[in-house]
Amino acid sequence: MSEQTEPEDSRHARRVRHGRRIVQMVLVGTVVYLAVPLVSQADKVADALVRADPWWMLASLAFFLCGSVAAALSLRACAGVTMPFRSAVEMQIAANFVGTATPASVGTMALAVRYLNRRGVPLPVAGAVVGLQGAVQFLVHVVLLAALVIFGGRSVDLLHEAPDEHVVVAVTGLVLVLLAVALGVPRLRQALTRVWQEHGREIVSNLTTLVRTPRRLGAAVLGAAGTTLSSAAALWAAILAVSGGSHPVMAAFTTMVGETLATAAPTPGGIGAVEAALVASMTAFGLAPGTALAAAFGYRLTSTWIPVLIGWLLYNRLQRRGEI
Repeated sequence: MSEQTEPEDSRHARRVRHGRRIVQMVLVGTVVYLAVPLVSQADKVADALVRADPWWMLASLAFFLCGSVAAALSLRACAGVTMPFRSAVEMQIAANFVGTATPASVGTMALAVRYLNRRGVPLPVAGAVVGLQGAVQFLVHVVLLAALVIFGGRSVDLLHEAPDEHVVVAVTGLVLVLLAVALGVPRLRQALTRVWQEHGREIVSNLTTLVRTPRRLGAAVLGAAGTTLSSAAALWAAILAVSGGSHPVMAAFTTMVGETLATAAPTPGGIGAVEAALVASMTAFGLAPGTALAAAFGYRLTSTWIPVLIGWLLYNRLQRRGEI
């Protein structure tokens, strides 16, 4: 009996390894493909890197990686299960590699679900935990943005680039029409109901449980805030690196609004959209176009391309340990 079982187990293990290699090759190929368009702007990138202060660039990278530590703290708090903190941080850094090769954070969420499932969390529960983390991150992000507008608006006119009221009304009307269509079409309504039944209720239930546990709630909020603020600090350091001056409020607003909106684009890692949003936002606040471009490229280097390389190494390490 064991002679028949062993070859089958061996074949299954080979299929698993083969499948992992294919997935990794696809991810690496996608990242390389996304990096190719930057070659056309290589002279600008090179000029930005040559002029950048290496110590501030290193600080930018350190600030961004602190976001992975904060995200790991938030995930542990939302999951409510014991997991090695170092391993959770490595998974969050590895998510930079997976997330850059997939659109709309799909790969990042899938990796987190896989990680939790490998630690014994059932798939439906793991999906709900990741959804809960996303919900906490969104709520904290909105609160931080509101606080920035209220308290930071004194030093920088954050609303001078706000859209005209007619645009706001038009966008709001479009959203309401789309919502009415979704609720009016039976299939769409059933699909939305099914999603709510499968995920929405679980997320709300977990959020209620989290609120009733002050220690976990505090850790989740602290981690979510750290994730957002680390990106702002990374951009602030990148601006300082290219001698753009100290603009912490502008950096925070740029990352919390401009980059967030750009990453909603269906391009993997927000490539192209993020750079455009960063440059547009910084120039709107008075930064010289050349300096804004240099800061944007420097920031993307420390927040995307270097973390992608580190993430790829940790992705392989986590796979070898059987944690993803």
